[in-house]
Amino acid sequence: MFFLDTSYFEGLMSSRDVHHNDSLKIQEYIDDSNEKTVINTTVLVETLNRSVKTNILAENIYDVLKSNHQIIKLTAYDYLTALEVNKHFGNSINYSDCTIIHTMMEIGVRNIVTFDSDFNKIEQFNVISSI
Repeated sequence: MFFLDTSYFEGLMSSRDVHHNDSLKIQEYIDDSNEKTVINTTVLVETLNRSVKTNILAENIYDVLKSNHQIIKLTAYDYLTALEVNKHFGNSINYSDCTIIHTMMEIGVRNIVTFDSDFNKIEQFNVISSI
């Protein structure tokens, strides 16, 4: 199973993004692997917000994300626990990423597709940023 971060989707959405080609290669790799993919509501909202930088309507992006990936809905407990994750890392990882770390730990996912170097701080994670 792969957790997909916002930076990966940004690369897919924009041919001008520095990670566009890597995102396309990773997408092909994931498709070939037949592994399940997951995001949480943080990634959903961040990705929809990034749609303003593209010619793609947020509604269309939502439909694709909902159809192709499991979406973990965060609860009040998840948001509070993410504060503890943030505290554990001395505020060196932004809060949104802490919600992702918490989600991944909760559901037992270790592979994350991202171009965000903060996830390299998590020893248990396998960061996929190129193929």
